[in-house]
Amino acid sequence: MEPRSVVDGVYWVGVNDRVKRLFEALWPLPNGVSYNAYVVFGGDAAALIDAAPEEFLYEYMGRVRSVVEDVSKIRYLVINHLEPDHHGATPMLLRELRHVKVVTSAAATRLIHSLYDVPADRIIAVRDGDTLDLGGRRLRFIYAPWLHWPETMFTYLEDSGVLFSCDAFGAYGVLDRGIFDDEVDLDYYLSEARRYYANIVAKYGRNVVDALEKIRSLDLKIIAPSHGPIYRRHVDKMLQLYRRWALPEPDRRRAVLLYGSMYGRTKRLAELLAERLRASGFSVSAFNASDVHPSYVLAELVESRIFVLVYPTYDGGVFPYVHFILHLLQSKELGRGRYAAVVNAYTWAPSSKQAVEALQKAGFKIVEPVVETRALPDEKAMAAMERLVESLRGL
Repeated sequence: MEPRSVVDGVYWVGVNDRVKRLFEALWPLPNGVSYNAYVVFGGDAAALIDAAPEEFLYEYMGRVRSVVEDVSKIRYLVINHLEPDHHGATPMLLRELRHVKVVTSAAATRLIHSLYDVPADRIIAVRDGDTLDLGGRRLRFIYAPWLHWPETMFTYLEDSGVLFSCDAFGAYGVLDRGIFDDEVDLDYYLSEARRYYANIVAKYGRNVVDALEKIRSLDLKIIAPSHGPIYRRHVDKMLQLYRRWALPEPDRRRAVLLYGSMYGRTKRLAELLAERLRASGFSVSAFNASDVHPSYVLAELVESRIFVLVYPTYDGGVFPYVHFILHLLQSKELGRGRYAAVVNAYTWAPSSKQAVEALQKAGFKIVEPVVETRALPDEKAMAAMERLVESLRGL
């Protein structure tokens, strides 16, 4: 894809990664990912807003050179966030453009040398609210810590209302049919934005709310993230989605049912429970922990108020694939504002206590009764499951 104009004097010079299978070596990329970067021209100087991974240096620099005929005009490289998917190429870029200064948050200056060999005399530290004049155009820097590292910041182009938001508002997926929200399949990218939020940003919901408050007063016309489409028609929609996901405000009648099943017995219990929940007015998304990547479970949970866990005991503990997802739920703190129900099938040793403790650590409120049942449930177990459905219906 060729460089694209975002607004007058601002260009997208990003790259598409169609090869990488897992983002952060964790999260599936069925349609790749874009690494968005930008050039901003002022009357006196140009600034690069973020760069690219190391392996994309030449493709990135080719796009930069195609819009900046005289690279001596590039005076600054703004680092909104240090991770290598944004700046793996930066040390080589700085060796090529020896006159360029790095502009980054004060917090980033304390971390940058853990990742990159950048001479200290080429770094300009900026604080929240500081500005940089490019000659008739000003960049304003907005400290937005923990989105999703402690050093992150946004860069705001004041005259054009463009917010370069780095990982905030990002989405998986390459940009091969356009770079703007009104040029692409928006429903697809919003789905991938939700999954990106759940995988990368969800742990920091409180910080998302703080950042949204900081930018509330800005005249935002465009949100230009580091991954996924640039929003020019649906700015308000993205702001609303992020606020809803961060607070959280999940759908009261939407449930995620996760189950593990070795021989099919627990699957039948899960299917029975899903059927009873749907009959009670719930929209239920059911996932087999052995078949689905946790990325998609986390994404669905962002919109759901109820999490139902049905699993068999394994080696005296929680079924391994379920156990891994419970670990991720704790890591991402996705239980805040949500309820969890537990049904544990066993032959010789129940393990529901382990699951309950893990869910509580993730922030869930546990719905009673916690059901422990033999692999072939008796009338008592079936009655307990019915009471559980009634409890969920009453939330």
